[in-house]
Amino acid sequence: MNRRAGRAVLLAVVALHLVADNALSPFYPQLFAGLFGVTDLSATGTYVWACRAAALLALPLWGLASRRWAAHHLVVAGLLASSVLDLAVAFAPTYAVFTVLSVALVATTTSMALAYPALVALGDGGHLTEVRSFAVVTQVATIVATLVGAGIMALPSVRPGLAAFALVDLVLAWCCHRILGGRRGVAPFAVVTRPAAEGRPAVLRAVALVALVVLVAEVGRSVVRPFFTAYAGAAGLGGLTAALLFLLPSVAVLAVLPFAAAARRWLGRALLPAAFLLAAAGLAVQAVDAHLAVFVAGRLLFGAGLGFGYLALDLWVFAATRAEGSAFAAVETARSAALLLSPVVATGAATVALSLPLIVGAAVFTVLAVVLAADRRPTPTPPLEETRVTQPVR
Repeated sequence: MNRRAGRAVLLAVVALHLVADNALSPFYPQLFAGLFGVTDLSATGTYVWACRAAALLALPLWGLASRRWAAHHLVVAGLLASSVLDLAVAFAPTYAVFTVLSVALVATTTSMALAYPALVALGDGGHLTEVRSFAVVTQVATIVATLVGAGIMALPSVRPGLAAFALVDLVLAWCCHRILGGRRGVAPFAVVTRPAAEGRPAVLRAVALVALVVLVAEVGRSVVRPFFTAYAGAAGLGGLTAALLFLLPSVAVLAVLPFAAAARRWLGRALLPAAFLLAAAGLAVQAVDAHLAVFVAGRLLFGAGLGFGYLALDLWVFAATRAEGSAFAAVETARSAALLLSPVVATGAATVALSLPLIVGAAVFTVLAVVLAADRRPTPTPPLEETRVTQPVR
């Protein structure tokens, strides 16, 4: 198997997952009004909650399935099912049918989350290259998703734009099967293992700990998102300026990723708490002063902290989960739980003051940084060359 082609197709799956999940998220009120005449904003909240709940429930099931079937087979199955559901969603006659079909679609697309540990397992023993590639694709896909969503909404009818995702699903399913699904060659979705002396209870504790950190960190990141543009607007900034500021952390992430290896060599295990402190400082700056120049500086600091922090955190995730599908799905379930919790926290904070979600996010990252810095246990990301790939595809 061509490992370079395998990485490319897996990164394409990751990108599709992110774009499909995020493209229309800023436009749901307009979408529901245009397609179904539904103008009640609670319809958007219900739809988003139902889809996130579906992801939370489906992820553990896909993780359990990965213990029996090779993950690339599950990704292909998810893509094929998604192609059918994409067409059904595109031509749904009512809001209720659209919501039910979307919930089913989210349940199938969560299989694509397994592409990330599969990408790591394709590496040569070191995770940094794959994790950094994933981070780049994530940030680029976030920007592309906004553009794709705006393009779909600008069409005379949005239904063909929604249906186009079905074609992309089919193309990627074919590529995954063609490149990763052959009977010959190196196992593309092997499991990264450590010495057998490390017992299962220790592995479970490691997975549970990193899942908890991921949940809390995701709350810190996500709680600042729903009301950011409203906060910027209240500070006198225009809609376009607020949108550009919203995307600025993604630009900062891309800017710092080339320095990730050097930062990891220099700081070692201190990289994660240092990055979280940087993110906290960026959020605090935005909450204290809403002038444009201060906003820009705060957004860039926040993005730089996220870039270094999530890279270090993902390295910890794969050290704990061994890039194994079911363990990784458990961590991703914690991330999905944070996406359900964050809007509730954000709404409660924003009703007090629009700047309060930023303060909450800063407090979350500060507490995480202090706790992680005080942890004297062995580093959660051991030397990557100590891992080895042993398990064949089933």
